[in-house]
Amino acid sequence: MKNIQTRRDFLRNSLKLGAGVAAMTALAPVMGAVAEEVEKVPFAWVPNAAPCQLIEELAPAAEGVRSFKFTTDGRSCSKSVVFDLVEKEEIVKNIVYEGGCTGGTKGIAAMSEGRPASEIIATVLGLVCRNKASGSSCADQLALGLQQALKIVRGTGCPGCEGTTCVNA
Repeated sequence: MKNIQTRRDFLRNSLKLGAGVAAMTALAPVMGAVAEEVEKVPFAWVPNAAPCQLIEELAPAAEGVRSFKFTTDGRSCSKSVVFDLVEKEEIVKNIVYEGGCTGGTKGIAAMSEGRPASEIIATVLGLVCRNKASGSSCADQLALGLQQALKIVRGTGCPGCEGTTCVNA
């Protein structure tokens, strides 16, 4: 008797599911028309601070290695990322995130370890997280931090900036 009841429940639930799918299929054209009427606005993020104000150089880790802490601009789950940059080769080492999705940030750090900063930037700059409205991700924030660190190491700075402090922000 138990098997018959289970089969009845299965059939009843299958019919409910089938009715739901049929209703959604019938409503799909209407829903699509409504969605098309919504004006699509391009994303434009204005961070609270210029990237050059978000980076600070920490005490040297070792000879020829410079350490940086990049405070993210609020568009990702992570609050900051600390990393070392080997000056001559511009190799990135010891990446540690504060906050963010543990698996994601540890994965980014592991895959970026020992790679040239320019290669990491080219790979992850502009990647957007599942929260697409933010327009950024933990990986993108690492790339932004690396860009600023390279400017400091190379002595180029950003336009109007002296060292790590932005004058015209």
